[in-house]
Amino acid sequence: MTEIRFHSRDPRRRPRAWKLDERGGRVAAALLVLAGTLVAIGLFGAPDLVTYVVRSAERLALHVRTQRGLLALDSVRLRFERLENRVAADELFLARVATVLSLPLPATFPERDLSSGGATATDLEVEVHRLGRRLRAMETFRRSIASAETSDPARIPSRSPVEPSSAVPLSAFGPRISPLTHRPEFHAGLALAALAGTPVFAPAGGRVVFTGRVPGSAGAAWRTFGTVVVLAHDERTRTLFGYLGSVRVKRGQSVRRGEVLGAVGTNRFSPTPQLHYGVWKHDGKGWRPVDPRLYVLDAEWITAPEVRSPPEPPRDAELPSAFR
Repeated sequence: MTEIRFHSRDPRRRPRAWKLDERGGRVAAALLVLAGTLVAIGLFGAPDLVTYVVRSAERLALHVRTQRGLLALDSVRLRFERLENRVAADELFLARVATVLSLPLPATFPERDLSSGGATATDLEVEVHRLGRRLRAMETFRRSIASAETSDPARIPSRSPVEPSSAVPLSAFGPRISPLTHRPEFHAGLALAALAGTPVFAPAGGRVVFTGRVPGSAGAAWRTFGTVVVLAHDERTRTLFGYLGSVRVKRGQSVRRGEVLGAVGTNRFSPTPQLHYGVWKHDGKGWRPVDPRLYVLDAEWITAPEVRSPPEPPRDAELPSAFR
């Protein structure tokens, strides 16, 4: 029999005693041996355990830093894409202004395609440098446009003939299938769907050279426009407005930009209300149609490829003598 006593520091307390028989002693001895073994194993394995814990902490910190870096890269890429979209829109606007002023466009201006923003930080850095070059080129071109001489800016068509928020483009300038004959034809203008009675505005200052129904001498294709108004802005520019439901100007009248010419209407060739808007330029040999979307600076109805490579109208396209 073995007795184990524990004495308190306080002498007034009685000591505690535990008695162990032979079997209990063997169990206690086994537990002590096991505890010592575990302590020894712990001492020998402690360095590896510490190293593992430290490396795990380092991996966790590296993972956190990586995630933060990816989030920062995504944020930079998003801001880059927004800036690139803004630059592309400004390039397109300058290209349209230059076309209206008959100024030549620089090579590859405006840019046709947008970049992907870069899959890696290196790719994004390259795209940022390329965007910087685009900004410098755009600024140089802007200065050349600002220094260009124009006879009378108030007589240059530059606005939509109807409020852009109340109109939807139906058919753009270029080849199409005729909604009447269902055959291929060249559409020498811009068809805008709008509510009947929607006001039609002068895109620039000018003089009214024709109002009323299209005369028979103009040809069958022109008679489908019904009631039209034609403005002469200068010796080389005419704008035409077809499918009008009413006219508020007279022949020979001078108008200013934004003045009401009439209202959108319908006829038997246009069962739904719409406006035909055409812009015609004299190239020294005859009157040729040009894309009216170039002259609508308050609406984004044209893309960069369409500005750089406009559709070529047929050679026999000519403005009737009554509209000149």
